[in-house]
Amino acid sequence: MKKFFKVLAILFALTVVFIGGLLFWAISQKSEVTAEATPFIEESVPLISTWKISQFEHLFSIEGRAAFNGEEGQKVIEYLSKIGGLKSFDSPVFVRTKSSVAISGESKEIAIFTVEAKFENGAGLFTFVLSKEDSEYKIDRINLSSNAFLDL
Repeated sequence: MKKFFKVLAILFALTVVFIGGLLFWAISQKSEVTAEATPFIEESVPLISTWKISQFEHLFSIEGRAAFNGEEGQKVIEYLSKIGGLKSFDSPVFVRTKSSVAISGESKEIAIFTVEAKFENGAGLFTFVLSKEDSEYKIDRINLSSNAFLDL
């Protein structure tokens, strides 16, 4: 019986060490991603808020650029521009990271951030979905949520 409790205590200790290691890794990963992505996002928000594709197209990944090429993409930008020019924005807030692997074996690291912003016609919340390409972040998708659009 004494041996059973020793084994149980060792398993418990190993589990605690494993979970502690995972938490340490996750926190350090979050810090690294935040440190790399924050300057990119802070540079991107004012450019995107010009609502001129030529000003911010270079910030997007190939997949992200494809969304603006068609007539529908132009209409979306035109609609978003109704919120007006950017007045101010807060620091980006890290939401999460995730990794995915394509059938071809290519892996992709994705980071998601939110940014609260104030525009001429109301406040909004940007959600950035970033992917890492050649050791730098690019925007895959972006979302702007705002109650100001209800009044437009």
